[in-house]
Amino acid sequence: MLKKDFYLQKNIKFNENWKEEIEINRDLIISLKNLSILGEANFDDISTVLSIKAKIKTDIYAIDSRDGTNFWLNDQIYVWDEEYTFDLKNSDQYNIIIEEDFSIKEYAIDQILLNIPINLTNNYGKISYVGSNYIYLTEDEYEKESENQIDERWKKLKDYKF
Repeated sequence: MLKKDFYLQKNIKFNENWKEEIEINRDLIISLKNLSILGEANFDDISTVLSIKAKIKTDIYAIDSRDGTNFWLNDQIYVWDEEYTFDLKNSDQYNIIIEEDFSIKEYAIDQILLNIPINLTNNYGKISYVGSNYIYLTEDEYEKESENQIDERWKKLKDYKF
């Protein structure tokens, strides 16, 4: 949408859908598929602030940050609630739109990328086995084992004669 579209129509409702795969190749995201954006844009021509309130739903093809494998995250939902401006004088308070065109698709993709965690993984519940000669204990087993161990520092006290 162009800047003039927002001046002409103060409130624009949108329901955009893209079924095809959209190649991203940024951060840990390889591509998106089934991108849908449902929401509205409200423009205040006095303050030149564009307010977007929308829901973004998509399937994400990503790289696992732990093991480097590729996997799909299906039906991911993101809430898009941001304010933008075309005016440089308000740039310290709002996200600035530099060009004259506001692409709902491109800005929605930016919102998805901003909400992806740095440690994106499909293996949240798995423990990574690293190293050798180790065993995993339950908390009770650890406490029982810790009770029976004597701290080496206490043995050194026996050497002192008072």
